[in-house]
Amino acid sequence: MSTYYEYQDVKVLIAHRLFNMEGWKVYGYEADNSDPMTDYWDPAYWGGIAEKNGYKLVVDCSHEAKERRYMQTVKTDAQSQLSKETAEKIAKLEQMTIERGATPAEAETAKKKIELLRQKTAEAEEKLETVEVVEPGHLANPPRCNWHIEKDGIIIEKGSGLLKFSRLPDITFDRDLKDWQKFNVLSEEEWKKDYISSYRNRWNESEETIKGYAEDRYSREKETYSLLEKFNALISKWNAICGGMMGNETEFYTYEKVTVTEYKKENKAVEDSAGNIKDGQCFIVKVSFNYGHSKGYVYRIHATEYNGKTTYCAYKLNGKLTKECTGTANQSNYWYITENFVRWFEKGALAWCHIEEVKTPYEVEKVVKKTVKANKTEKKQETSATTTETTTTEATTAEISNLHFEISEDTDTRTNEKIYLVKVAEKLNREDYIKVNQYIKSLGGYYSRFKHAFLFKENPAEKLNAATAEAETEPAPTEEKSQETTAATEETEKESISYTIEEDIHTQTGKTIWIVKPEKELNKTDFAEVKRKFATIQGYYSTFKHGFIFKYNPEKTLASG
Repeated sequence: MSTYYEYQDVKVLIAHRLFNMEGWKVYGYEADNSDPMTDYWDPAYWGGIAEKNGYKLVVDCSHEAKERRYMQTVKTDAQSQLSKETAEKIAKLEQMTIERGATPAEAETAKKKIELLRQKTAEAEEKLETVEVVEPGHLANPPRCNWHIEKDGIIIEKGSGLLKFSRLPDITFDRDLKDWQKFNVLSEEEWKKDYISSYRNRWNESEETIKGYAEDRYSREKETYSLLEKFNALISKWNAICGGMMGNETEFYTYEKVTVTEYKKENKAVEDSAGNIKDGQCFIVKVSFNYGHSKGYVYRIHATEYNGKTTYCAYKLNGKLTKECTGTANQSNYWYITENFVRWFEKGALAWCHIEEVKTPYEVEKVVKKTVKANKTEKKQETSATTTETTTTEATTAEISNLHFEISEDTDTRTNEKIYLVKVAEKLNREDYIKVNQYIKSLGGYYSRFKHAFLFKENPAEKLNAATAEAETEPAPTEEKSQETTAATEETEKESISYTIEEDIHTQTGKTIWIVKPEKELNKTDFAEVKRKFATIQGYYSTFKHGFIFKYNPEKTLASG
Protein backbone atom coordinates (compact mmCIF):
# COMPACT_ATOMS: atom_id res chain seq x y z
CA MET A 1 0.00 0.00 0.00
CA SER A 2 1.27 3.43 -0.90
CA THR A 3 2.09 5.91 1.81
CA TYR A 4 2.30 9.66 2.12
CA TYR A 5 6.08 9.53 2.30
CA GLU A 6 6.39 7.48 -0.90
CA TYR A 7 4.37 10.08 -2.76
CA GLN A 8 6.53 12.84 -1.30
CA ASP A 9 9.73 11.10 -2.39
CA VAL A 10 8.45 10.84 -5.96
CA LYS A 11 7.20 14.44 -6.02
CA VAL A 12 10.49 15.83 -4.69
CA LEU A 13 12.36 13.76 -7.27
CA ILE A 14 10.17 15.24 -10.03
CA ALA A 15 10.62 18.79 -8.66
CA HIS A 16 14.42 18.45 -8.64
CA ARG A 17 14.34 17.28 -12.25
CA LEU A 18 12.08 20.17 -13.35
CA PHE A 19 14.41 22.68 -11.66
CA ASN A 20 17.15 21.63 -14.10
CA MET A 21 14.93 22.06 -17.18
CA GLU A 22 14.41 25.37 -18.93
CA GLY A 23 11.04 27.12 -18.77
CA TRP A 24 9.48 25.32 -15.78
CA LYS A 25 7.97 27.14 -12.79
CA VAL A 26 7.67 24.95 -9.70
CA TYR A 27 5.23 26.14 -7.01
CA GLY A 28 5.14 25.25 -3.34
CA TYR A 29 8.59 23.67 -3.06
CA GLU A 30 10.38 23.64 0.29
CA ALA A 31 14.00 22.51 0.53
CA ASP A 32 15.30 19.92 2.97
CA ASN A 33 16.09 21.64 6.29
CA SER A 34 16.90 18.51 8.30
CA ASP A 35 19.84 18.60 10.70
CA PRO A 36 21.13 15.17 11.74
CA MET A 37 23.46 16.76 14.30
CA THR A 38 20.49 17.97 16.35
CA ASP A 39 18.14 15.11 15.38
CA TYR A 40 15.85 17.55 13.52
CA TRP A 41 13.88 16.11 10.61
CA ASP A 42 12.35 18.49 8.06
CA PRO A 43 12.49 16.78 4.63
CA ALA A 44 11.96 18.42 1.27
CA TYR A 45 8.34 19.00 0.24
CA TRP A 46 6.53 19.80 -3.01
CA GLY A 47 2.81 20.42 -3.44
CA GLY A 48 2.77 18.93 -6.95
CA ILE A 49 2.02 22.03 -9.09
CA ALA A 50 4.29 23.16 -11.93
CA GLU A 51 3.75 25.26 -15.04
CA LYS A 52 5.35 25.77 -18.46
CA ASN A 53 4.07 27.77 -21.44
CA GLY A 54 0.58 27.94 -19.92
CA TYR A 55 0.42 24.15 -19.41
CA LYS A 56 -0.06 22.99 -15.81
CA LEU A 57 1.41 19.76 -14.43
CA VAL A 58 -0.60 18.46 -11.47
CA VAL A 59 0.86 15.56 -9.46
CA ASP A 60 -0.95 13.76 -6.63
CA CYS A 61 -3.77 16.28 -6.18
CA SER A 62 -7.13 14.63 -5.59
CA HIS A 63 -8.95 17.95 -5.17
CA GLU A 64 -9.58 20.99 -7.29
CA ALA A 65 -7.96 24.25 -6.20
CA LYS A 66 -8.38 27.92 -7.06
CA GLU A 67 -5.64 30.46 -7.68
CA ARG A 68 -3.90 31.53 -4.49
CA ARG A 69 -1.37 34.23 -3.65
CA TYR A 70 1.24 34.03 -0.92
CA MET A 71 4.53 35.65 0.06
CA GLN A 72 7.70 33.59 -0.22
CA THR A 73 11.28 34.33 0.76
CA VAL A 74 13.67 33.50 -2.04
CA LYS A 75 17.45 33.51 -2.42
CA THR A 76 19.26 35.04 -5.34
CA ASP A 77 21.89 32.99 -7.18
CA ALA A 78 24.62 34.91 -5.41
CA GLN A 79 23.08 34.27 -1.99
CA SER A 80 22.68 30.57 -2.75
CA GLN A 81 26.30 30.32 -3.83
CA LEU A 82 27.41 32.16 -0.68
CA SER A 83 25.37 29.83 1.55
CA LYS A 84 26.86 26.77 -0.11
CA GLU A 85 30.43 28.05 0.14
CA THR A 86 29.91 29.00 3.78
CA ALA A 87 28.51 25.57 4.63
CA GLU A 88 31.51 23.90 3.00
CA LYS A 89 33.93 26.10 4.96
CA ILE A 90 32.15 25.37 8.24
CA ALA A 91 32.27 21.63 7.53
CA LYS A 92 36.04 21.79 6.96
CA LEU A 93 36.68 23.90 10.04
CA GLU A 94 34.66 21.52 12.23
CA GLN A 95 37.18 18.81 11.37
CA MET A 96 40.01 20.84 12.92
CA THR A 97 39.88 19.48 16.47
CA ILE A 98 42.52 18.37 18.95
CA GLU A 99 41.29 14.79 18.61
CA ARG A 100 42.11 14.91 14.89
CA GLY A 101 45.65 16.20 15.42
CA ALA A 102 45.18 19.97 15.48
CA THR A 103 46.99 22.11 18.02
CA PRO A 104 44.97 23.92 20.72
CA ALA A 105 45.66 27.26 19.00
CA GLU A 106 44.42 25.91 15.64
CA ALA A 107 41.30 24.45 17.22
CA GLU A 108 40.52 27.77 18.93
CA THR A 109 41.07 29.70 15.70
CA ALA A 110 38.74 27.29 13.87
CA LYS A 111 35.98 27.86 16.46
CA LYS A 112 36.27 31.65 16.07
CA LYS A 113 36.09 31.39 12.26
CA ILE A 114 33.01 29.17 12.52
CA GLU A 115 31.27 31.78 14.68
CA LEU A 116 32.14 34.53 12.19
CA LEU A 117 30.86 32.48 9.25
CA ARG A 118 27.59 31.69 11.03
CA GLN A 119 27.16 35.35 11.86
CA LYS A 120 27.80 36.19 8.21
CA THR A 121 25.18 33.65 7.12
CA ALA A 122 22.62 35.06 9.57
CA GLU A 123 23.20 38.57 8.21
CA ALA A 124 22.74 37.33 4.65
CA GLU A 125 19.47 35.61 5.57
CA GLU A 126 18.15 38.91 6.93
CA LYS A 127 18.60 40.42 3.47
CA LEU A 128 16.56 37.76 1.68
CA GLU A 129 13.99 39.01 -0.80
CA THR A 130 10.30 38.42 -0.18
CA VAL A 131 8.21 38.15 -3.34
CA GLU A 132 4.56 37.47 -4.05
CA VAL A 133 3.92 34.09 -5.65
CA VAL A 134 0.76 33.50 -7.69
CA GLU A 135 0.05 29.78 -7.72
CA PRO A 136 -2.40 28.95 -10.52
CA GLY A 137 -5.62 27.08 -9.93
CA HIS A 138 -5.99 23.56 -11.24
CA LEU A 139 -8.37 20.65 -11.64
CA ALA A 140 -8.31 17.48 -9.59
CA ASN A 141 -6.57 14.38 -10.88
CA PRO A 142 -9.01 12.17 -12.84
CA PRO A 143 -10.16 8.92 -11.19
CA ARG A 144 -7.46 6.24 -10.92
CA CYS A 145 -4.81 8.75 -12.05
CA ASN A 146 -2.07 10.39 -9.99
CA TRP A 147 -0.97 13.01 -12.55
CA HIS A 148 -2.37 15.03 -15.41
CA ILE A 149 -1.49 17.98 -17.67
CA GLU A 150 -4.09 20.66 -18.33
CA LYS A 151 -4.41 23.89 -20.28
CA ASP A 152 -7.26 26.40 -20.08
CA GLY A 153 -9.28 24.03 -17.92
CA ILE A 154 -8.90 21.11 -20.37
CA ILE A 155 -7.08 17.92 -19.34
CA ILE A 156 -4.74 17.09 -22.22
CA GLU A 157 -2.88 14.10 -20.84
CA LYS A 158 -3.22 11.90 -17.75
CA GLY A 159 -1.70 8.78 -16.29
CA SER A 160 -0.67 6.79 -13.24
CA GLY A 161 2.16 4.57 -12.05
CA LEU A 162 4.33 7.17 -10.34
CA LEU A 163 4.85 5.23 -7.12
CA LYS A 164 7.30 2.79 -8.70
CA PHE A 165 9.78 5.69 -8.99
CA SER A 166 9.92 6.09 -5.20
CA ARG A 167 12.71 3.48 -5.21
CA LEU A 168 14.92 5.74 -7.32
CA PRO A 169 17.72 7.60 -5.51
CA ASP A 170 17.83 11.37 -5.73
CA ILE A 171 21.15 11.93 -7.47
CA THR A 172 22.34 15.15 -5.87
CA PHE A 173 25.95 14.36 -4.98
CA ASP A 174 28.85 14.23 -7.40
CA ARG A 175 29.75 10.75 -6.17
CA ASP A 176 26.31 9.36 -7.07
CA LEU A 177 26.35 11.09 -10.46
CA LYS A 178 29.77 9.64 -11.30
CA ASP A 179 28.57 6.16 -10.30
CA TRP A 180 25.60 6.42 -12.66
CA GLN A 181 27.79 7.72 -15.46
CA LYS A 182 30.20 4.84 -14.91
CA PHE A 183 27.36 2.30 -15.08
CA ASN A 184 26.13 3.86 -18.32
CA VAL A 185 29.55 3.89 -20.04
CA LEU A 186 31.14 0.62 -18.91
CA SER A 187 30.11 -2.81 -20.13
CA GLU A 188 28.92 -5.52 -17.74
CA GLU A 189 32.30 -7.23 -17.54
CA GLU A 190 34.17 -3.93 -17.10
CA TRP A 191 31.78 -2.78 -14.38
CA LYS A 192 32.09 -6.05 -12.43
CA LYS A 193 35.86 -5.98 -12.76
CA ASP A 194 35.99 -2.40 -11.41
CA TYR A 195 33.64 -3.29 -8.53
CA ILE A 196 35.69 -6.37 -7.56
CA SER A 197 38.91 -4.34 -7.64
CA SER A 198 37.54 -1.55 -5.42
CA TYR A 199 35.89 -4.00 -3.01
CA ARG A 200 39.06 -6.08 -2.65
CA ASN A 201 41.03 -2.98 -1.65
CA ARG A 202 38.63 -2.20 1.20
CA TRP A 203 37.62 -5.59 2.54
CA ASN A 204 39.42 -8.86 3.04
CA GLU A 205 37.05 -11.33 1.40
CA SER A 206 37.53 -14.37 -0.79
CA GLU A 207 37.43 -14.10 -4.57
CA GLU A 208 34.25 -16.17 -4.89
CA THR A 209 32.44 -14.11 -2.26
CA ILE A 210 33.37 -10.84 -3.98
CA LYS A 211 32.19 -12.17 -7.35
CA GLY A 212 28.86 -13.08 -5.79
CA TYR A 213 28.56 -9.55 -4.37
CA ALA A 214 29.35 -8.11 -7.80
CA GLU A 215 26.68 -10.23 -9.53
CA ASP A 216 24.03 -9.25 -7.00
CA ARG A 217 24.99 -5.57 -7.06
CA TYR A 218 25.01 -5.42 -10.87
CA SER A 219 21.53 -6.96 -11.12
CA ARG A 220 20.17 -4.41 -8.64
CA GLU A 221 21.92 -1.52 -10.39
CA LYS A 222 20.60 -2.68 -13.78
CA GLU A 223 17.05 -2.80 -12.46
CA THR A 224 17.39 0.66 -10.95
CA TYR A 225 18.96 2.04 -14.12
CA SER A 226 16.09 0.63 -16.22
CA LEU A 227 13.64 2.36 -13.87
CA LEU A 228 15.64 5.58 -14.21
CA GLU A 229 15.33 5.42 -18.00
CA LYS A 230 11.54 5.11 -17.68
CA PHE A 231 11.52 8.10 -15.34
CA ASN A 232 13.57 10.17 -17.79
CA ALA A 233 11.23 9.17 -20.62
CA LEU A 234 8.21 10.33 -18.60
CA ILE A 235 9.83 13.68 -17.78
CA SER A 236 10.75 14.13 -21.47
CA LYS A 237 7.16 13.34 -22.43
CA TRP A 238 5.84 16.00 -20.06
CA ASN A 239 8.34 18.51 -21.37
CA ALA A 240 7.35 17.79 -24.97
CA ILE A 241 3.64 18.14 -24.24
CA CYS A 242 4.17 21.45 -22.46
CA GLY A 243 6.61 22.98 -24.91
CA GLY A 244 7.18 20.88 -27.98
CA MET A 245 5.68 21.37 -31.40
CA MET A 246 2.60 19.21 -31.75
CA GLY A 247 1.92 18.13 -35.28
CA ASN A 248 3.10 16.27 -38.32
CA GLU A 249 4.10 17.60 -41.70
CA THR A 250 1.63 20.31 -42.67
CA GLU A 251 -0.95 19.40 -40.02
CA PHE A 252 -0.93 20.73 -36.46
CA TYR A 253 -3.36 20.11 -33.65
CA THR A 254 -4.72 21.67 -30.51
CA TYR A 255 -7.10 20.49 -27.77
CA GLU A 256 -10.57 21.76 -27.02
CA LYS A 257 -13.50 20.76 -24.81
CA VAL A 258 -16.69 19.68 -26.61
CA THR A 259 -20.05 18.28 -25.53
CA VAL A 260 -20.99 15.08 -27.32
CA THR A 261 -24.00 12.79 -27.13
CA GLU A 262 -23.28 9.20 -26.24
CA TYR A 263 -25.49 6.20 -25.80
CA LYS A 264 -25.41 3.55 -23.13
CA LYS A 265 -27.27 0.26 -23.04
CA GLU A 266 -29.58 -0.29 -20.10
CA ASN A 267 -32.57 -2.43 -19.18
CA LYS A 268 -36.02 -0.93 -18.93
CA ALA A 269 -39.33 -2.36 -17.68
CA VAL A 270 -42.02 -2.10 -20.39
CA GLU A 271 -45.59 -2.63 -19.26
CA ASP A 272 -47.76 -5.26 -20.97
CA SER A 273 -51.51 -5.27 -21.33
CA ALA A 274 -51.79 -8.91 -20.33
CA GLY A 275 -49.90 -11.59 -18.40
CA ASN A 276 -50.34 -14.46 -16.01
CA ILE A 277 -48.70 -16.16 -13.07
CA LYS A 278 -45.93 -18.31 -14.56
CA ASP A 279 -42.20 -18.92 -14.25
CA GLY A 280 -40.18 -15.98 -15.61
CA GLN A 281 -43.08 -13.49 -15.70
CA CYS A 282 -42.24 -9.97 -14.46
CA PHE A 283 -44.44 -7.32 -12.91
CA ILE A 284 -43.94 -3.77 -11.66
CA VAL A 285 -45.33 -2.18 -8.48
CA LYS A 286 -47.54 0.86 -9.21
CA VAL A 287 -48.60 1.59 -5.61
CA SER A 288 -46.53 1.05 -2.46
CA PHE A 289 -47.41 -2.05 -0.37
CA ASN A 290 -46.51 -3.25 3.08
CA TYR A 291 -43.21 -4.96 3.95
CA GLY A 292 -41.16 -2.55 1.82
CA HIS A 293 -42.74 -3.40 -1.55
CA SER A 294 -42.35 0.17 -2.77
CA LYS A 295 -43.60 1.84 -5.92
CA GLY A 296 -41.38 1.29 -8.96
CA TYR A 297 -39.90 -2.06 -7.85
CA VAL A 298 -39.81 -4.82 -10.49
CA TYR A 299 -40.22 -8.48 -9.57
CA ARG A 300 -39.75 -11.76 -11.45
CA ILE A 301 -41.89 -14.83 -10.66
CA HIS A 302 -40.36 -18.27 -10.03
CA ALA A 303 -42.22 -21.59 -9.79
CA THR A 304 -41.26 -24.25 -7.23
CA GLU A 305 -42.44 -27.89 -7.14
CA TYR A 306 -42.94 -29.43 -3.70
CA ASN A 307 -44.85 -32.65 -2.90
CA GLY A 308 -46.51 -32.49 -6.29
CA LYS A 309 -47.77 -28.99 -5.65
CA THR A 310 -46.56 -25.87 -7.50
CA THR A 311 -45.95 -22.71 -5.50
CA TYR A 312 -44.91 -19.28 -6.78
CA CYS A 313 -42.57 -16.66 -5.31
CA ALA A 314 -41.36 -13.41 -6.86
CA TYR A 315 -37.88 -11.90 -6.33
CA LYS A 316 -37.04 -8.22 -6.66
CA LEU A 317 -34.65 -7.09 -9.44
CA ASN A 318 -31.86 -4.65 -8.69
CA GLY A 319 -31.87 -1.07 -9.89
CA LYS A 320 -30.24 -1.97 -13.24
CA LEU A 321 -32.70 -4.86 -13.73
CA THR A 322 -29.80 -7.25 -14.35
CA LYS A 323 -30.01 -9.69 -11.41
CA GLU A 324 -32.37 -10.84 -8.67
CA CYS A 325 -32.06 -9.95 -4.99
CA THR A 326 -32.52 -13.29 -3.22
CA GLY A 327 -31.46 -12.27 0.30
CA THR A 328 -34.06 -13.01 2.98
CA ALA A 329 -32.88 -10.42 5.48
CA ASN A 330 -34.79 -7.70 3.59
CA GLN A 331 -38.52 -8.46 3.30
CA SER A 332 -38.85 -6.34 0.17
CA ASN A 333 -36.66 -8.80 -1.76
CA TYR A 334 -39.35 -11.50 -2.01
CA TRP A 335 -43.12 -11.70 -2.51
CA TYR A 336 -45.14 -14.85 -1.83
CA ILE A 337 -47.90 -15.14 -4.41
CA THR A 338 -51.30 -16.31 -3.16
CA GLU A 339 -54.61 -17.07 -4.89
CA ASN A 340 -55.96 -13.52 -4.60
CA PHE A 341 -52.75 -12.04 -6.11
CA VAL A 342 -54.40 -11.32 -9.49
CA ARG A 343 -56.85 -8.85 -7.98
CA TRP A 344 -54.08 -6.26 -7.58
CA PHE A 345 -53.62 -6.20 -11.37
CA GLU A 346 -57.34 -5.61 -11.80
CA LYS A 347 -57.18 -2.64 -9.40
CA GLY A 348 -54.10 -1.19 -11.12
CA ALA A 349 -51.79 -1.55 -8.11
CA LEU A 350 -49.59 -3.98 -10.06
CA ALA A 351 -48.87 -4.24 -13.80
CA TRP A 352 -47.45 -7.00 -15.98
CA CYS A 353 -44.22 -6.10 -17.77
CA HIS A 354 -41.17 -7.44 -19.58
CA ILE A 355 -37.50 -6.40 -19.54
CA GLU A 356 -36.23 -4.73 -22.70
CA GLU A 357 -32.73 -3.47 -23.55
CA VAL A 358 -32.72 0.14 -24.79
CA LYS A 359 -30.12 2.76 -25.71
CA THR A 360 -30.33 5.87 -23.56
CA PRO A 361 -28.73 9.11 -24.87
CA TYR A 362 -26.81 11.37 -22.50
CA GLU A 363 -24.45 14.33 -22.90
CA VAL A 364 -20.84 14.20 -21.75
CA GLU A 365 -17.91 16.64 -21.96
CA LYS A 366 -14.79 15.35 -23.69
CA VAL A 367 -11.42 16.71 -24.73
CA VAL A 368 -10.82 16.19 -28.40
CA LYS A 369 -7.87 16.85 -30.67
CA LYS A 370 -8.56 19.53 -33.27
CA THR A 371 -6.44 19.38 -36.42
CA VAL A 372 -5.41 22.65 -38.06
CA LYS A 373 -4.06 22.41 -41.59
CA ALA A 374 -1.51 24.81 -42.96
CA ASN A 375 -2.96 27.64 -45.08
CA LYS A 376 -2.83 27.07 -48.81
CA THR A 377 -3.06 29.94 -51.29
CA GLU A 378 -5.76 29.64 -53.91
CA LYS A 379 -4.75 29.21 -57.51
CA LYS A 380 -5.41 32.20 -59.66
CA GLN A 381 -4.16 32.30 -63.22
CA GLU A 382 -1.89 29.60 -64.56
CA THR A 383 0.94 31.95 -65.40
CA SER A 384 0.75 33.70 -62.07
CA ALA A 385 0.77 30.38 -60.20
CA THR A 386 3.83 29.19 -62.11
CA THR A 387 5.73 32.38 -61.32
CA THR A 388 4.82 32.23 -57.64
CA GLU A 389 5.85 28.59 -57.39
CA THR A 390 9.22 29.30 -58.98
CA THR A 391 9.88 32.26 -56.68
CA THR A 392 8.87 30.24 -53.60
CA THR A 393 11.10 27.36 -54.59
CA GLU A 394 14.08 29.66 -55.05
CA ALA A 395 13.48 31.38 -51.71
CA THR A 396 13.01 28.05 -49.92
CA THR A 397 16.17 26.63 -51.45
CA ALA A 398 18.12 29.71 -50.43
CA GLU A 399 16.84 29.49 -46.84
CA ILE A 400 17.53 25.74 -46.61
CA SER A 401 21.11 26.29 -47.69
CA ASN A 402 21.71 27.86 -44.27
CA LEU A 403 20.54 24.73 -42.44
CA HIS A 404 22.66 21.75 -41.40
CA PHE A 405 21.40 18.22 -42.00
CA GLU A 406 22.53 15.15 -40.02
CA ILE A 407 22.33 11.88 -42.01
CA SER A 408 22.44 8.46 -40.32
CA GLU A 409 21.73 4.89 -41.44
CA ASP A 410 18.90 2.84 -39.95
CA THR A 411 16.73 -0.22 -40.65
CA ASP A 412 13.03 -0.35 -41.53
CA THR A 413 11.30 -2.24 -38.69
CA ARG A 414 8.75 -3.75 -41.11
CA THR A 415 10.90 -4.86 -44.07
CA ASN A 416 14.41 -4.83 -42.50
CA GLU A 417 15.58 -2.72 -45.45
CA LYS A 418 18.25 -0.08 -45.08
CA ILE A 419 16.91 3.47 -44.76
CA TYR A 420 18.47 6.87 -44.17
CA LEU A 421 17.38 9.32 -41.45
CA VAL A 422 17.81 13.06 -41.96
CA LYS A 423 17.54 15.45 -39.00
CA VAL A 424 17.89 19.24 -38.95
CA ALA A 425 20.50 20.40 -36.44
CA GLU A 426 18.85 23.81 -35.95
CA LYS A 427 15.65 24.38 -33.99
CA LEU A 428 12.79 25.16 -36.39
CA ASN A 429 9.64 27.16 -35.86
CA ARG A 430 6.35 26.28 -37.51
CA GLU A 431 6.93 28.20 -40.75
CA ASP A 432 10.48 26.88 -41.19
CA TYR A 433 9.30 23.30 -40.51
CA ILE A 434 6.67 23.58 -43.27
CA LYS A 435 9.27 24.87 -45.75
CA VAL A 436 11.74 22.10 -44.87
CA ASN A 437 9.00 19.47 -45.12
CA GLN A 438 7.99 20.66 -48.59
CA TYR A 439 11.60 20.71 -49.70
CA ILE A 440 12.26 17.16 -48.40
CA LYS A 441 9.13 15.94 -50.23
CA SER A 442 10.52 17.37 -53.49
CA LEU A 443 13.63 15.23 -52.95
CA GLY A 444 11.62 12.03 -52.40
CA GLY A 445 11.62 11.89 -48.59
CA TYR A 446 8.91 12.06 -45.95
CA TYR A 447 8.65 12.71 -42.19
CA SER A 448 8.25 9.80 -39.74
CA ARG A 449 6.73 10.41 -36.32
CA PHE A 450 8.06 7.04 -35.17
CA LYS A 451 11.69 7.87 -36.05
CA HIS A 452 11.32 11.64 -35.39
CA ALA A 453 13.23 12.33 -38.60
CA PHE A 454 12.88 12.53 -42.40
CA LEU A 455 13.16 9.15 -44.15
CA PHE A 456 14.87 8.35 -47.45
CA LYS A 457 15.21 4.94 -49.12
CA GLU A 458 18.46 6.07 -50.78
CA ASN A 459 21.34 8.11 -49.40
CA PRO A 460 20.26 11.78 -49.85
CA ALA A 461 23.73 13.24 -49.17
CA GLU A 462 24.36 14.06 -52.84
CA LYS A 463 20.92 15.59 -53.29
CA LEU A 464 21.25 17.80 -50.23
CA ASN A 465 24.79 18.87 -51.14
CA ALA A 466 23.78 19.57 -54.75
CA ALA A 467 20.84 21.65 -53.61
CA THR A 468 23.03 23.61 -51.24
CA ALA A 469 25.66 24.22 -53.89
CA GLU A 470 23.01 25.29 -56.40
CA ALA A 471 21.63 27.81 -53.96
CA GLU A 472 25.09 29.23 -53.24
CA THR A 473 26.25 29.51 -56.88
CA GLU A 474 23.00 30.76 -58.43
CA PRO A 475 23.44 34.28 -59.91
CA ALA A 476 21.66 37.04 -58.08
CA PRO A 477 19.74 39.36 -60.35
CA THR A 478 18.45 41.55 -57.54
CA GLU A 479 20.04 43.51 -54.72
CA GLU A 480 18.47 41.30 -52.04
CA LYS A 481 20.00 38.12 -53.47
CA SER A 482 23.35 39.89 -53.72
CA GLN A 483 23.18 40.78 -50.05
CA GLU A 484 22.33 37.18 -49.11
CA THR A 485 25.29 35.89 -51.13
CA THR A 486 27.60 38.41 -49.50
CA ALA A 487 26.37 37.46 -46.03
CA ALA A 488 26.90 33.77 -46.77
CA THR A 489 30.45 34.51 -48.00
CA GLU A 490 31.23 36.55 -44.92
CA GLU A 491 29.95 33.75 -42.70
CA THR A 492 32.29 31.25 -44.32
CA GLU A 493 35.20 33.65 -44.05
CA LYS A 494 34.71 34.24 -40.33
CA GLU A 495 37.49 33.15 -38.11
CA SER A 496 36.80 30.12 -35.96
CA ILE A 497 35.91 30.97 -32.37
CA SER A 498 37.91 29.38 -29.58
CA TYR A 499 36.34 28.53 -26.22
CA THR A 500 37.44 27.78 -22.68
CA ILE A 501 35.68 25.00 -20.74
CA GLU A 502 35.50 25.09 -16.93
CA GLU A 503 33.96 22.54 -14.58
CA ASP A 504 31.62 24.02 -11.96
CA ILE A 505 28.82 23.14 -9.51
CA HIS A 506 25.13 24.05 -9.95
CA THR A 507 24.17 26.41 -7.11
CA GLN A 508 20.70 24.91 -6.59
CA THR A 509 21.15 21.19 -7.22
CA GLY A 510 24.82 20.75 -6.49
CA LYS A 511 25.34 18.79 -9.71
CA THR A 512 28.41 19.11 -11.92
CA ILE A 513 28.08 21.52 -14.85
CA TRP A 514 30.44 22.79 -17.53
CA ILE A 515 30.76 26.50 -18.40
CA VAL A 516 31.87 27.42 -21.92
CA LYS A 517 33.18 30.96 -22.55
CA PRO A 518 34.51 32.47 -25.81
CA GLU A 519 38.16 33.51 -25.55
CA LYS A 520 37.50 36.80 -27.32
CA GLU A 521 34.62 39.24 -26.91
CA LEU A 522 31.83 38.73 -29.45
CA ASN A 523 29.71 41.38 -31.10
CA LYS A 524 25.93 41.28 -30.97
CA THR A 525 25.51 39.35 -34.24
CA ASP A 526 28.16 36.72 -33.47
CA PHE A 527 26.81 36.23 -29.93
CA ALA A 528 23.29 35.61 -31.25
CA GLU A 529 24.64 33.08 -33.76
CA VAL A 530 26.67 31.26 -31.08
CA LYS A 531 23.67 31.24 -28.73
CA ARG A 532 21.48 29.74 -31.47
CA LYS A 533 23.98 27.01 -32.33
CA PHE A 534 24.63 26.14 -28.66
CA ALA A 535 20.89 25.72 -28.16
CA THR A 536 20.95 22.83 -30.65
CA ILE A 537 23.47 20.97 -28.45
CA GLN A 538 21.60 21.63 -25.16
CA GLY A 539 23.55 24.65 -24.00
CA TYR A 540 22.09 27.87 -22.64
CA TYR A 541 23.55 31.23 -21.56
CA SER A 542 23.69 32.23 -17.89
CA THR A 543 24.08 35.87 -16.95
CA PHE A 544 25.15 34.79 -13.46
CA LYS A 545 28.01 32.59 -14.72
CA HIS A 546 28.71 34.87 -17.74
CA GLY A 547 28.96 31.83 -19.97
CA PHE A 548 27.11 28.97 -21.64
CA ILE A 549 26.09 26.16 -19.26
CA PHE A 550 26.13 22.48 -20.27
CA LYS A 551 25.04 19.47 -18.21
CA TYR A 552 27.72 17.38 -19.94
CA ASN A 553 31.30 18.00 -21.07
CA PRO A 554 30.93 19.53 -24.58
CA GLU A 555 34.63 19.31 -25.43
CA LYS A 556 34.22 16.54 -28.04
CA THR A 557 31.10 18.16 -29.53
CA LEU A 558 32.85 21.52 -29.97
CA ALA A 559 35.97 19.84 -31.36
CA SER A 560 33.90 18.07 -34.03
CA GLY A 561 32.41 21.38 -35.12
